[in-house]
Amino acid sequence: MVYLKFSDIFAVNPSFDVPVVNITVINGKTAILPCSVDSLGDHKVVWTDQFSTLLTFDIQRIIDDDRIGVDRPYTKDWNLIIHDVRYSDKGRYICQINTKPVQTKSVELIVLVPPVILEDSSSNDVICREGETVTLTCNVTGVPTPTVNWYKRPLADGASHLKEKVGMNGEILIIHNVSRFCDGIYECVAYNDIPPAVNREMIVQVEFAPEIRLPNKRISQSVGRETILECIIEAFPQALSFWRYKGKELKSSHKHRIEVYQDGEEHQITLSLRIVDIRQEDFGKYVCHASNKLGSDREAMDLFGKKAVYFLEYLTKVSRESYLNRHFIFAISIYLLYICF
Repeated sequence: MVYLKFSDIFAVNPSFDVPVVNITVINGKTAILPCSVDSLGDHKVVWTDQFSTLLTFDIQRIIDDDRIGVDRPYTKDWNLIIHDVRYSDKGRYICQINTKPVQTKSVELIVLVPPVILEDSSSNDVICREGETVTLTCNVTGVPTPTVNWYKRPLADGASHLKEKVGMNGEILIIHNVSRFCDGIYECVAYNDIPPAVNREMIVQVEFAPEIRLPNKRISQSVGRETILECIIEAFPQALSFWRYKGKELKSSHKHRIEVYQDGEEHQITLSLRIVDIRQEDFGKYVCHASNKLGSDREAMDLFGKKAVYFLEYLTKVSRESYLNRHFIFAISIYLLYICF
C-alpha cells in the first residue's frame, strides 16, 4: 500500500501572479521590475539578465553590483530593484521559478535619458568676415533622440527679450554669406520631453571694414563761438579713427577736444571734435578717417562762418526801415542761402 502525504495530494504548482509588463524609467532613477509568485512553496526565485547572468537567488544578490537587490513589499513579491539606473541597464530581465520545467517571466526595462550637449564636439564662439560661411554645431545625446532648436538674440546687454527662432531644427546651423547683421548670440536648445531641456550659447561676431556716416556735412558757426563736429563710425574690429584738417591729424589740445563714445549700437562709435573759440582760420573742410585690417573710409565736413547769415538779417532790417525793393532783397537772400547752405 502506498501512502501519500497530505501536502502531496493538495500541492499546487507555483505560478506568476502579475502579467508581463514593460518598465520605463529615467536615467539615474530607481527601477522596480515586478515578479509576484503564488504558491511558491519550497521553490526558489532567481533573476537573470538578457545575457543569462545570474543576478539574484532567493533574497540574495549574486552579482557584484550593490545597485541591484530584491524588493519584497509583500510575501509573494520577488521584485528586482535597480538603484541609480544607467542607460546600459536597459534590456530584458527574466524572473524564474526552479520548477520542472522552469517557469519564466520576462520584463523589458526601457531607460530614458534627458538631453545632454556634448561640449567637446559642439561649437565655441566664432569670429568671421563678411561673405564667409559659418557652421554652428550642437551635438546632443539622449533617449529618445532630442530635438534641437536654434535661437538668436542681439549682443547688447538686456536684449534677451528679443530672442527669435532661426534656421531649421537640427544639430547643425549653417549661415551662408554672413553679414554684420548676422552678429549675435546663437543658442541651441535640446529637448526630448524628458526634463530638463539643455542649452548652449555661441557668440558670432562678423568683421567688416569701417563705414562712416555724417549727421551733417555742412555746419556754420560764428567767430568766437564753439562747435562740435561728429562722425559715426561702424566697424569691427574698431581700430584707428581720427580727424584731419588741412592734411594734419588733429590731437586733443586747448583748441580741439576729441572724444569717442559708444552710441549703444554694437560696433558703432561716435568720434566728436569740439572746436573752441573759433577763428577765421578754423573755417574749412574737416575729414573724419577710420581704418582697420579690412579697409578704411573717410568723409568730409565743411565748417563755415555765419557772416552771410548776419548779412541777411541786416538786409531784412533795412528793408523794413527803408524803401529798398523787397524783390531785390529776396533775390539776394536766395542767392546767399544757396552759396552758404
